[in-house]
Amino acid sequence: MKRSQKKPPTATERAHMDYVASLPCLVSGELPVTIHHVTSSIHGGRLSRSHLLIVPLSARYHLIQHGPRESVEACGHAGFYRMHGVDLLSEAERLWSESPANLD
Repeated sequence: MKRSQKKPPTATERAHMDYVASLPCLVSGELPVTIHHVTSSIHGGRLSRSHLLIVPLSARYHLIQHGPRESVEACGHAGFYRMHGVDLLSEAERLWSESPANLD
C-alpha cells in the first residue's frame, strides 16, 4: 500500500495556522489549543484536507484519548455538531475570511 504524501504548508497557510493556533478553543474557550483540519461537513461527505480549513480545539475536544466521547475524533463532525452546536466547516471558513493571512 502506498502512503500518501502530505504537502507542507505554504507561507500563507503557515501564517493562517499560526493565527488559528493563537485563538481559544471553539467549545471551551481554553488555551492552549491544537489545530483540527476539517475534512467533512455536518451533512456528511469528505473534503480534501486543507491547511486553510482549520479550527482551534483544546485536546479534550480534538483528540480521542481525551474525554469519554466529546472529541471530534470520537463522534465525527455531525456528532460533534449535535453534541456541542459547533459547525466546524462554517467556523473554518469564517476564520479563513477573518485571517490576517488572507490578504484579498
